[in-house]
Amino acid sequence: MKAFVNHLGIQLRLDFRSRGTLLVYYIIPLVFYIVMGAVFSSIMPDARETLGAAMSIFGITMGAVLGLPPTLVEMRQSGTLRAYRVNGVPGWAVLLAKSLSACINLIIVAAIIAVSAPLLFGAGIPAHIGAYCVTVLLLILASTALGNLIGVLAKNQSATTILSQAVFLPSLLLSGIMFPAAMLPDPLQWLGKIFPASHAMRSLSVWAFGSGPFPAANGVILGIGIVGALIALLRFRRISRTA
Repeated sequence: MKAFVNHLGIQLRLDFRSRGTLLVYYIIPLVFYIVMGAVFSSIMPDARETLGAAMSIFGITMGAVLGLPPTLVEMRQSGTLRAYRVNGVPGWAVLLAKSLSACINLIIVAAIIAVSAPLLFGAGIPAHIGAYCVTVLLLILASTALGNLIGVLAKNQSATTILSQAVFLPSLLLSGIMFPAAMLPDPLQWLGKIFPASHAMRSLSVWAFGSGPFPAANGVILGIGIVGALIALLRFRRISRTA
């Protein structure tokens, strides 16, 4: 356990020293949040209520789907994964450390957005803070699972980019982050339900900012995360044996 904690600490330090990681996890999401926050609060006053939630979902999805997969592919291509295996480090420990490090980064950026949105743009404060935190945490876990899945399925960096964008762009456009999902045609609304960002936006609107009961959308997010994590783990174990 102590060795795993040390490994996790090293992974976190590597993440904070990596320009690419800081760019995808922090700089781009926060700059986009500031720009879009100023735009939405000026031309779409009604969007202020859930502005912090929408931008948190954007930052989480971007970090997990665009930031995590390339590092997994790079580990495989650079021989780092082979070095871990030779030194007796199990594949699941490597994947878990990467995942926990990503989750910590995503929690930090989501917290920055959630705390600053009411101060900077007059965004609404969730009526139920606990419901907000639970939904955001579920989204982080599910998005990290999807990021791992992309990373273990892609054979190279080019394939990683294609797969990541195939998840990120629909999540951005079909989830209700940029505009209400009800404005979309029915087929696109159904397509958007494939991605956890759509269910997170629905859950936050109804449960955290409203007075509805625990939404079924959170169960869907959890289900997506579990399925994605199991497939990613099985695939990663196979890769780690042959790396």
